Amino acid sequence: MSKGFSSAEQKLYREGPFPNQMDSFAEKARFFHPLHGSMIDALLQQLQMPLMTKGYVAGRETSLQIAEGREPDIYVRREDIPSVNKTAWNYKLAAEEILAEAGVKVQDKIDLSAIHIRDAESGSLVTIIEIVSPGNKTRNYEILAYQERRSRLLLEQGVNIVEVDLTRSLKRLTLNSVTKTCFYHVAVYVPGDGVHVVEIDYGERLPRIALPLRADVIAVELQNSYSTAYSNTMTAWQIQYEERYTKDDLSFPSTLTEQQIESALQAVATWQAELKRLAETR
Repeated sequence: MSKGFSSAEQKLYREGPFPNQMDSFAEKARFFHPLHGSMIDALLQQLQMPLMTKGYVAGRETSLQIAEGREPDIYVRREDIPSVNKTAWNYKLAAEEILAEAGVKVQDKIDLSAIHIRDAESGSLVTIIEIVSPGNKTRNYEILAYQERRSRLLLEQGVNIVEVDLTRSLKRLTLNSVTKTCFYHVAVYVPGDGVHVVEIDYGERLPRIALPLRADVIAVELQNSYSTAYSNTMTAWQIQYEERYTKDDLSFPSTLTEQQIESALQAVATWQAELKRLAETR
């Protein structure tokens, strides 16, 4: 039996069980983080030429979702949680005094990027494209920090913010009557024109959206960027290899109907059966 994948197998792994739409099993942070970075790359490749034609340049810069190791300027504290004594002390020195190992202090953070679009002539920031990470929708203080940064850029600097949220959850970085009930969404913040929300239903192809610049827009094909990222990261192979295509591995199953869950599992079973068939014919 050949160890190499046939072209048919490669195509199945690149597309996954849900071709031309999103893989709901890939919404977990474990799989979504590589997708996040790869989708930024795919968007840059898609947008760079149209932007330069109009006098703009796009690049990767630190995401607004990075908390920078500090509390936000606006912070809401629950009064029912007792405060923790924050008296400063030196753990490393205390460990050395008893001849014990203190270990190495580690301050790793998730490396998140966003796309920053600037005017090629002046260098001024025009638009930011953020792909929302699921891990940044869990802690209230991080949500508030992000929202505060977004408001400053929008109101004080007149920067457009395009927020792409492709993971289901019970919390949102943009929360309103529309985003509260939709599965996925794109929130487009335009200075002086409020927020426009593009709803995305479960199981449908990601839409074309209008990316705001200065009194102008260009088209962005979200599905093309997602599919490219999904293929480049071999996400379907990774989920299959780790045996994570199961009902228990669906994020926030309470947001889905039983019919939607069964439909997803059936699509996976059909995909897996075809992979097995192809492997047996090598």
